[in-house]
Amino acid sequence: RKTPTKKGLFGGLLGGFGKSGNAFQANGGGKHVATSADILRNRQGAIKVEPKVFFANERTFLAWLHCAVLLAGASIAIMSFAETDVAGQLYGVILLPVSIAFMTYAMSQYARRSSMIRRRAPGPYEDITGPTVLGIVLMLSILAQFSIKLYNVMH
Repeated sequence: RKTPTKKGLFGGLLGGFGKSGNAFQANGGGKHVATSADILRNRQGAIKVEPKVFFANERTFLAWLHCAVLLAGASIAIMSFAETDVAGQLYGVILLPVSIAFMTYAMSQYARRSSMIRRRAPGPYEDITGPTVLGIVLMLSILAQFSIKLYNVMH
């Protein structure tokens, strides 16, 4: 078994950045750029997973579910208060799929991250597109509700 030699910044973790000063010269002057696969290949040993990581994943899951339950509660409350008003019931109907999308996203992210934690996968654990898409969908649903209300007021 070879012992890893420390070269460059962070002991060769970044593929030789630091001493050579150029990513293209990291491997003996060749035209190679350090990628995430190189970093994972150079990593030695298993990742230590502390219990607080599991609890952080559960806290994040519960926070997303909290938002989803609030949206579902608002949807049901709007539909119940607008007994005969079709436009009022439409507000609640528009909000309910958004709430279901929040719940689905929360469950899928929790399952993915807990699986990665159990396998001690190096990551990435963050998701940038999911919350962005959910935020845009929520804004569009509120805009649709506002448009329906504005249309009803004008006519």
